[in-house]
Formats: sequence, C-alpha cells, structure tokens
Amino acid sequence: MRTIRLGGFCLLALLALSLGMAPTLAQPERGITDFVPTDWVYLPFVNKAQPPPPWVDTSDRGVSRAYYNQVYLASEGVAIGWTGDHATCDAGQTAQAFRDDVELRINYFRAMAGVPATLQLRDEYNGKAQQAALMMSVNSQLSHSPEVSWRCYTEAGAEAAGSSNLYLGVYGPAAITGYIYDPGTSNYPVGHRRWILYPQTEWMGTGDIPPTASYWSSNALWVFDENIWQPRPETRDPYVAWPPPGYVPYQVVFPRWSFAYAGADFDEATVQMSSGGHSISVSVQPVVYGYGENTLVWEPDLSFGAPPAGDTAYTVTVQGVRIGGLPRNFAYQVILFDPGTAAAVPDAMPGGLLNEPPVLLRSAGLR
Repeated sequence: MRTIRLGGFCLLALLALSLGMAPTLAQPERGITDFVPTDWVYLPFVNKAQPPPPWVDTSDRGVSRAYYNQVYLASEGVAIGWTGDHATCDAGQTAQAFRDDVELRINYFRAMAGVPATLQLRDEYNGKAQQAALMMSVNSQLSHSPEVSWRCYTEAGAEAAGSSNLYLGVYGPAAITGYIYDPGTSNYPVGHRRWILYPQTEWMGTGDIPPTASYWSSNALWVFDENIWQPRPETRDPYVAWPPPGYVPYQVVFPRWSFAYAGADFDEATVQMSSGGHSISVSVQPVVYGYGENTLVWEPDLSFGAPPAGDTAYTVTVQGVRIGGLPRNFAYQVILFDPGTAAAVPDAMPGGLLNEPPVLLRSAGLR
C-alpha cells in the first residue's frame, strides 16, 4: 500500500515546526552554512564496463571525497541575482547560475543516497515557488495554506505553498542542506529529507528570497511532480538511508539518521549501532508514515560536526522490518571521514558539536 502524503513541511532555523503549529520566530540568520541479521545488504559492485549509474559509488572513499569537493562545495558561492522587491510585491527571479547551484545541491544528496540524481528544476515550478517564497518572507511566517489577506498573496504562490518544503531564514543551496538536516523537535519524521530523496521525483522548483534589513530570507522548494505515483525506479540499494552506507563526509552527517524502504512496516523495528566493538545508544523516534517512502528515524548518542581524527566506521543493524508481511533485517556500515584528507587515517570516535541549524522549515505532506 502506498502511503504518500502531499502538502508541506516547514522549518524554522532554531525551531522546526510541524504542519499546523504556529511558528515562533527568532532573529533572522544570515546562513548555515554481535547480531547476525537475516539479510546483509552489501554495497554494490560497480561494473566499469557499463554506463555509470546516476548515483555515487560510496564504497569508494576517493569517489565520495571527490564528489564532495567537486560537487557539494561547487554548489555554493554564486550570487542570487534577485530582481524582485518586497515593497511592490514583485517576486522577481533569481540568476540562472544560482538556480543551477540549488539543483546541483539537490542532486548531490540524491546521488549520495543512491537514488537517481538526474533531477531538474522546472521553470513553471520555479516561478510559482518564487511567489510562495516572497509571501513567506514578506509576512515573516510560514503556511501551506496562506490566507488571501496575506501581503503579496497570489493564487500561484498559494498553490506552491501547498506543494513545497518551506524555509524561513535560509535560502538557496543552504536550505537544501537544512532540509536534509531536518532539525527541531517537531521534525522527527524527517519529512523534508524524505521528499528530497524520494526516488520517483524528476522535477522540482525553487523559489528564493535573500535577506534584507527588514525581511527574512526564505526558500520554497516545490517537491511534487507528475511522477509521484509512478513505479519506483532502480536505486543503488533496496533502501534509502541517510547517512547512506559507505564513505560519507562528516559535514553532511547530522544527528538524525534514517532508513527508508518503500511499503515497509516499521512498527516493531529496532535499531542497533556499534563502532570499534562498542555499542552506541540510540533513541528511535516514533514512526510516522505518509511522507515519501516509509521511514524509520533514530538519533545515536554521538556528537557530529567536528572532523573525525580518522575514518570512523559505524555498523547499523535494523531488525524487525516487515516487508510484504515478512520479517527482514538489514545491516550496513557508514564510514565518516574528512574529505580534506586524501587518505584514511586510524579510526577514532568523532567529537564536537554541530553548528546551530538555520531558521524555519516546513515540509510537504497530503492533507
């Protein structure tokens, strides 16, 4: 049974909110910058004679390192070039190079997660999302169903508000990273992340407003296209995890870990983690169905954000997943590493605190 929910999620940088809760605004940010399971799921072997798949071979440290340095880091630093104006309710548009960077950042995360990283931004969605982003910025709040009394209200902007992830206080590629982060107590189902990594999606749209002295920055990311009900395409692994199995730069590993499997029943599922022979305590979040693929979310008792002293492997074991009524267990390894180092160094437990996330975020879901 497909349990996909359409509509929207929103994020507030320092306080993330679920749909329907009133946001509490802080000061605007200016950027974020040994159990043997039934089934072992291994990293795939890449046949070099075949055309390269539309995702990253994370089993190769060098490939993952190069992809971060050459793609993730390349998707930032371009001027937004916004042509609009808050005072006249002109949503304007952003520079093509800026939108290209947003698209590149989305596809970075999709490629690392092992889903087709061939997603493109559609002009129609961009235009409507731009109007939604202006509405959020000029009204200093988020809503998937904005009232006609809102300043700068348009029907196209309202349509986009109901079909988008929404962010207040962050825009552009940084907002995409924020959606994957999915911070805040009300965002424990990681709905924003689930929509960005939804395998079927081929088209999105971005609307972005930069901060001014009087208004917050904002992002509206249109996440629903006509492929939402289409058959699931091939993915690198049978599941979609974040962080994914294999080598993952520490900069994109966040406190909430997730494991998605289409149609899976996670009601009785459990998670175990270990590193270097030592168990790691995890807090499994309540299962919420309805956002993208069915997903299990947990928070390991670890600190993230500082570079690890060496490549650090974490074994994840997910037990008691029911797929088609039958129990399944999965296990995989996530290896945190510093893409600033060219070669692996001895294992060490990571430490340090992740920088505070950005401001307000709301993610899409079917009402």
